[in-house]
Amino acid sequence: MKEGIRYQVDGAVATLTLDRPEVRNALGPAEWRAIDEGVVQAGADGAVRVLVVTGAGGVFSAGGDVKSMPERLALPPAERRAQLLEMTQVIRHMRELSKPILAAIDGSCVGAGLSLALACDLRIATRRARFGAVFHRVGLTGDFGILHLLPRVIGPARALELLLLGDLIDAARAEALDLVLRVVDDDTLAAETQALVERLAAGPPVAMGFTKTGFYRALDQDLAATLEWEAAAQAIVSKTEDAREGLLAIAEKRSPRFTGK
Repeated sequence: MKEGIRYQVDGAVATLTLDRPEVRNALGPAEWRAIDEGVVQAGADGAVRVLVVTGAGGVFSAGGDVKSMPERLALPPAERRAQLLEMTQVIRHMRELSKPILAAIDGSCVGAGLSLALACDLRIATRRARFGAVFHRVGLTGDFGILHLLPRVIGPARALELLLLGDLIDAARAEALDLVLRVVDDDTLAAETQALVERLAAGPPVAMGFTKTGFYRALDQDLAATLEWEAAAQAIVSKTEDAREGLLAIAEKRSPRFTGK
């Protein structure tokens, strides 16, 4: 793992921490590759049930690394396109990960940093968090999936407003737009994150994986296709030990103990 990107596992929870305080957790090619490595590692670890993505030092991410950006922008278009396609595979891998990903956001979450947060399944933020699709401020268009992700989270009209104007919004506005699940006090982010990941980690892993996959497929297909997919998925999940455990727990009036089998 590259210095500045920390990957840690504690029980069923893996955490990816952006830790480059000198550049406000900015993201360059090496950082994106390290994040991708962490996502793949979390997917391969059978003990991990939830992935948390967060930033250290009171900042989630200030977006693309502007210090190295002139060098990248100077590349010939074909080379720049290939570089971006390689880096942005992490967004696809996050969506394909059959485990929930939670973004715990403090401070600035802008540009490609916002793209990273949007690629997570759930987002919580502190009251001092700030969000912005600020690509136009530096004369660039959105990337790292934001043109796909943002309108699916907050709707096309509000997404265009943020993308075209490049405005920063505060945490309260982000919550009102459903950009974040909830807003918490600045000093309780760790505790609130822990409480949420414990609930996610206690869920049935196989069923949750199918739910995440099916949810994102359903956003881009018609009802008939979704019904077909749900029926096939449910037929598979119905044969798991977790499904039997869930029914038994209801009959015995206790909390289920899901094992992922």
